[in-house]
Amino acid sequence: MNGTITAIYENGVLRPLTPLGLPEHTQVELQLIQPVAAEDERQQVRQVLITAGLIRPQTIAEVPEPISEAALDAATQALGQTGPLSDLIIADREGR
Repeated sequence: MNGTITAIYENGVLRPLTPLGLPEHTQVELQLIQPVAAEDERQQVRQVLITAGLIRPQTIAEVPEPISEAALDAATQALGQTGPLSDLIIADREGR
């Protein structure tokens, strides 16, 4: 049997997560590869894509200041007096 299996190391013993189908006392050779964390893998892929010029690095935008309750109320009042938003969009498209 050749292939890759997943095992957990507990109390000094490697425990396969699936049955191996080997006769008892079969000697095997192990190659240990510790899994890469998903976030590390994403960072590596992102860096390769940036280096290849396929994507640009993300820039962090400044977080806008929250709108005050008074400003929100004023905007609500102004929008309420103009009618439905769809009418405003249609009027804007028609140049009215």
